[in-house]
Amino acid sequence: MRKITVKFFIINWAIFSLYSCGGIFKNHSEDALIQDSTLSLVVKEWSKMINENPENDEYIYKRGLELAKDNRPDLALLDMQRAIKLSPNNANYLIGEADVYMAQNETKKALESYKKAVEVDGKNETALLSLGRFYYFVRQFDNAKSVLEKLEKVNSANAEGLFYQGMIWKENKDTTEAIKKFQKVTQIDLYHHEALIQLGQLYAAKNDTIGLAYFHNALLANPDSDEAAYSMGFLYQNLGLLPNGTVVKKAYLDSAMVYYQKTIDLNAQHYLAYYNVGYINFWLNNIDRANEHFLIAVKFAPEFTKGHYMIGLCHETKGQNEQAKALYEKCLKIEPDFEKAKLGLKRVSK
Repeated sequence: MRKITVKFFIINWAIFSLYSCGGIFKNHSEDALIQDSTLSLVVKEWSKMINENPENDEYIYKRGLELAKDNRPDLALLDMQRAIKLSPNNANYLIGEADVYMAQNETKKALESYKKAVEVDGKNETALLSLGRFYYFVRQFDNAKSVLEKLEKVNSANAEGLFYQGMIWKENKDTTEAIKKFQKVTQIDLYHHEALIQLGQLYAAKNDTIGLAYFHNALLANPDSDEAAYSMGFLYQNLGLLPNGTVVKKAYLDSAMVYYQKTIDLNAQHYLAYYNVGYINFWLNNIDRANEHFLIAVKFAPEFTKGHYMIGLCHETKGQNEQAKALYEKCLKIEPDFEKAKLGLKRVSK
């Protein structure tokens, strides 16, 4: 039995050696990829070129990129690793390997590959950005900041690196520094959509009308952005309506309605846009119209307690206490600590 096992191991090692050294098995593998009907024509063309140039690491790497696009991470990873074996100090190949690992949710392996990429080429902007962004997403903000500051030294005009620095400052509750970074991004890239959204939100949090200009530019940068349209509407709403329902400026509420409608045009299931149209109408005493929009909001978000509460409040306002009671009870089933629903239930129970 032991002799058979040893023999089997030797045969498999020989096959692996042929593959890794560019022998017969490798060529057969290229032929298999060329004939695979599930793969793109681009992959097949790269395979033909690799057949003729089996040691060309760049060809292998580029085919790996195409295989990743074809949703074949297994084959893509093999190509990335072959390219790395042929050229161990090429940071781009290591980044490619890490990206494939990320696509497979193998984050530990991805991190190691990103770190190796930075080690072999400390001035590679893509490697530094990828590593810094990785640390940001896993909320290791100190590590992310350190890497992104190195990127800024390599290229002070790298907009993406500056953007993530801004996000780190925002996470650390330093609004002033966050705004500085995001503004620097927009100086480099006037229509950097995400930076414009972040600037708009930071100013909107202070009910500052400067936020409107940033949201407006975000819509210019991406006219299909329901996020920008909704954010614009929400800021107009907060400028025109106090939390207690007092109307401050009707013109702002009219503008809010326009942008909420634009949001709905872009995203027909944007339940918050429907809810806020209903909310504004409620405080303008358009109760039936408000209720229609609240009903649409909870249709798209059945667990949205605020929506159910406002439907109940519409019924209560019209003296329909039994219907209101049922809605408040529904809110409390979804969210037992929802204080407004508790108070509403006490009101209608009396």
